[in-house]
Amino acid sequence: MGKIRDSARTRASILRAATREFSERGYNAASMSGVARRARVSKQLIHHHFHSKETLFQEVHDLKFRPSVEWVEMLPPDATDLIAERFRKRAGDAHYIRFLTWEAAGRRGHEVPGYEARQRRIAEYGAALRKIQKSGALPAEVDCRLIQLSILALATYPMAFGQITRLVTGRAATDPRFQKDWCAFLRWVGQRLFAGTRVRAKALPGPRKLKKKILK
Repeated sequence: MGKIRDSARTRASILRAATREFSERGYNAASMSGVARRARVSKQLIHHHFHSKETLFQEVHDLKFRPSVEWVEMLPPDATDLIAERFRKRAGDAHYIRFLTWEAAGRRGHEVPGYEARQRRIAEYGAALRKIQKSGALPAEVDCRLIQLSILALATYPMAFGQITRLVTGRAATDPRFQKDWCAFLRWVGQRLFAGTRVRAKALPGPRKLKKKILK
């Protein structure tokens, strides 16, 4: 039992170190040596547990990052909250957003690591959105893939490009006040895009008020 517990602790330590390595350096620049230094173990021991950087990445993504993208079970009951709720969850996982930013910058033209598993989860989210669309809560005339992409873009951009967020609003993307105001704005956008005739325009908050709050 002692060896089993030690092996589990070693694996957990390596995964924590790999999470930081991938998040801070990106997939291309991350190395098994870097993970070994962070975990304070030998590179040979990492290879013993995970065999390759690709395998280690997949374990990190599934065990550490996957909870932040398990969106199917967490879709809000009201379609007008889809964008705001996606941002709220993404804002709580800076490591994953940092990883995505590094990955996008470093792997242009290259195959996405863990492509099949990640594409499967993206497809699951798309299928859930199509069900919502068929229920009439999302506009039927819009390609659901574009709705999905717009949700992910609006939910991720302010955190992924924090320097732009600060330049535009004067606040850090991690500032709770900014996040509160951005969520309010995203709900307003969601109501405009997805509420249809169920919500009268005069009942929606105006964008000027939201703009003033963000820029204060």
